Amino acid sequence: MIHRSSAQVTALGILTLTALAACGDSSTAPGGESEVISRVTLTLTPSSGGAALTAYVDDADGNGPGAPSAQVGALALTRGVTYTGSVKFENRLATPVEDITQEVISEANEHSVFYTVSSTGVTLTTTDVDGQNRPLGVRFSKVMGAAAAPGAGTVRVLLCHYGSSPKVATATACTGDTDINVSFNVNIAG
Repeated sequence: MIHRSSAQVTALGILTLTALAACGDSSTAPGGESEVISRVTLTLTPSSGGAALTAYVDDADGNGPGAPSAQVGALALTRGVTYTGSVKFENRLATPVEDITQEVISEANEHSVFYTVSSTGVTLTTTDVDGQNRPLGVRFSKVMGAAAAPGAGTVRVLLCHYGSSPKVATATACTGDTDINVSFNVNIAG
């Protein structure tokens, strides 16, 4: 059994409260904590009209070692069509479910969403920015060129959280911490 003096107990209590306070929501200053995300939802809507296509991937341990679940929903795309897109991040491990997307938007200076498309002839461009006019990526445009390669492909979604490293406007890859990294299957009609 360990015996502690009242000064040690008081110091231990202060350290515990400090640690608990540090585990709260991330701050708006650089260096805030990473987000806990267990579901990523991708929505693509044809700009010419028509029904939105939605799919989601669950990842029970967030960016942990466990593999994400199988994708729910199909993303069947058509060549020659432009889609407006959005991504939604949720912590479904919390009760009630937390919409992390709103936190990412409100802390846009600390976040950036990176997309990697495996299909040729497809251009994906972010359409939203943070308070310093740097790309955010919660909303985007996806152009399926007439020469887009038909068949199966993937769209990788990576949410980057900038802690001590600054967010760079021209970055093409994450230089901060990865909050979540999942891939979606797409099928391009021939």
